[in-house]
Amino acid sequence: MDRARTGSTIVAAILAVIVILLFGYLLWSDSPPNRSELTVDPPIEVIEPDLPLEVIRSAEELPDSEAIREQQAEAFVDNLADSDSDSIIVNEYADMFVRPDSIVALPELEERVTTLKSLKQDSSLNPDTPLTLRYTEEIRENTTLQELETEEEDHIAPITIVTEQGETITAPLVELLKREDIDHQAPVTQIRQQKQVKQIKARELDNTAIPEDQEIAVTISRGVQKLDIGKLIDSNSDELQDSLFYLHRVTEEDIQGLWGIIQTGLIRNFRQGIRLQRNGAERNVSVLIPADADEPLPTGLSSFLGKILHQKVSTSYVYNFSTHTMGYDPDLIRPGQELILIRFSGDELKDIYQFFAEQRSNTTETFAIGR
Repeated sequence: MDRARTGSTIVAAILAVIVILLFGYLLWSDSPPNRSELTVDPPIEVIEPDLPLEVIRSAEELPDSEAIREQQAEAFVDNLADSDSDSIIVNEYADMFVRPDSIVALPELEERVTTLKSLKQDSSLNPDTPLTLRYTEEIRENTTLQELETEEEDHIAPITIVTEQGETITAPLVELLKREDIDHQAPVTQIRQQKQVKQIKARELDNTAIPEDQEIAVTISRGVQKLDIGKLIDSNSDELQDSLFYLHRVTEEDIQGLWGIIQTGLIRNFRQGIRLQRNGAERNVSVLIPADADEPLPTGLSSFLGKILHQKVSTSYVYNFSTHTMGYDPDLIRPGQELILIRFSGDELKDIYQFFAEQRSNTTETFAIGR
């Protein structure tokens, strides 16, 4: 009994010693390490290089798409008119924007209805005088009604033929095909009246295959007249300072009147754009104006471009450089002798650019123009 009690006491003592040793180990492991520091003499100096300072701009400072379009519009309008030339030549197929202080050169033209014989006898013409002749030429072609039925698209339009018997008939083709007295395979002569325009020098009149007594319309170029835009437009110079004028010589192709002339001019000039230098590279700044942009909106209201065209038609200038008179009738324009002048303010042109640039912003890459 005493032995058992004594053995239990020994075991308890051993366990107590183990616990004390384990607790001491834990205390020792948590204590700060005993580190020895090495002193270097002389001390080592660490030199850090001077790095360039980079400033990172916040998102609020970066230009947004609207600011970029505004910069583009300003650069576009500033370079839209050519300011390098002292005198700008305006021909029939190259319209342009000019500044109020521009000098434009136009031909001094004389319009006349006459005959080839009278022209040859005109002593005021020198051999190098440029002439534009407009006349109707009769063209005769041998054919058959069967061939005409195949070749002609419009069977309702009247045509003129001469039969083998010498009879001249003018009637719609559909009626001629119904006639039983005309053989569809028999030869006939079709007579067509075709308008001709020829530009020649006076010395070439003798070589022109026009009957001498046939009536012709002729435009005689008597040289060049220069026009000062600022003086031509009776307006205060302060009002013109921020303006550009769209110039267009009226041609036979201007069948849609002033509305079509202005619309076509805006589409062509804005699509062609301008070339700008940026960071050593040349970029084209342009914008596409759709051909139907002037059509009314689905709601029936006028479109953005439609409002502009309506206003410009009613305030346009029409200068007749044959009679040297200024007119304001938008419904009366004469091909070959009139110059259309449409005034745009700088802000109007910028608004047009920004409006259509915004329309294409999802498909066309834009870039900021540095000042």
